[in-house]
Amino acid sequence: MRVKSQWKNILCTGAVCALLAWTVYTIFQQQTPGQLAAALLSADWRVLLLGLPLMALFICCEAKATHSILRALGGAQPFRRCAYYSCVGFFFSTITPSATGGQPAQVVAMGKDGTPAATGALDMLLVTIGYNTAAMGWGIFALTAAGGLTERLGGQVGLLLGFGLAVFAVLDIAMFLFLFLPGPAKKLLYGGIALGARVWPALDKAGLEARADEHLAEYRRGAQLIRRSPELLVKVVGLSALQLACSYAMPYVVYRAFGLSGFSLWEVMALQALCAIAVGYLPLPGSAGAAENVFLRGFLLVYGQGLVAPAMILSRTLNCYLVLIATAVVLAVGRGLRRKGAEVREGGRAAPARRAGQAKKAAPL
Repeated sequence: MRVKSQWKNILCTGAVCALLAWTVYTIFQQQTPGQLAAALLSADWRVLLLGLPLMALFICCEAKATHSILRALGGAQPFRRCAYYSCVGFFFSTITPSATGGQPAQVVAMGKDGTPAATGALDMLLVTIGYNTAAMGWGIFALTAAGGLTERLGGQVGLLLGFGLAVFAVLDIAMFLFLFLPGPAKKLLYGGIALGARVWPALDKAGLEARADEHLAEYRRGAQLIRRSPELLVKVVGLSALQLACSYAMPYVVYRAFGLSGFSLWEVMALQALCAIAVGYLPLPGSAGAAENVFLRGFLLVYGQGLVAPAMILSRTLNCYLVLIATAVVLAVGRGLRRKGAEVREGGRAAPARRAGQAKKAAPL
């Protein structure tokens, strides 16, 4: 199992490196390093600074969703801790393929604060449902708002986009089916497992059915919570839509930083939404390499040949790499404070024992 995991990591890393190398090759085919640097320096840094509060709001939206869900579940945590969980999620989602590491890391972080694993898992389930639903909503909006821009994405990007929309749609339908129609969902899931066992006899059918039951039980708890507080799901979807809007607006911030005009905020956001959906399901950490290539193709008409590569660098820096660094710092500080607190508590417990020992030694015989 470990060897298989190592090979998976090697292949994933190799794919990311190959895509990034192709991106760099594509950029320098079109302009020299000097031209690229001059274009980057021509951007108005005062406008670019608007990206910082946008990404802070991006983190806070998920934090507020988690804060609301945990409070509804009776395991409320302070908002600052929920913001920390959101930072944990962003960091580990960005560095793991298909963002698979973010939610488990968040559940672990919640557990250290006394939140039961089942409660943390249910929170992540509802956050995922909200996020996927909001992403689908943005995708539908983008297909209408982007107008003729979608036709210029190109055949390869268009294929990725179609597949991405299909993946998001299937996942969203499946999650709502499991949430509100658990009976048919169970039959469908068990049927899929039975079919898989026929095709591949070595498949652990009993183990998969047990795991399916665990997931369905989790969905039942989610459905019960939504029935008690129906406004909660609406709130989570709304916060997820705002969260995505913060990320999708970043190319427009860069667009205005270069002093460009002609495309509206909604057109640029719609195009970014489509580009994000096109690479969102790819098994690459942070969609690295693929996101850059899709941006270069998708935004060529918006920025022009001379500015599309600098715009890609600035956009990805603001909505991914800079936030990755910031969340890494938050994690490091959080772990340092927790370790220091644990040492203080250990010291506090040990002090009475030391004093008792000293008193015993000093007692007259």
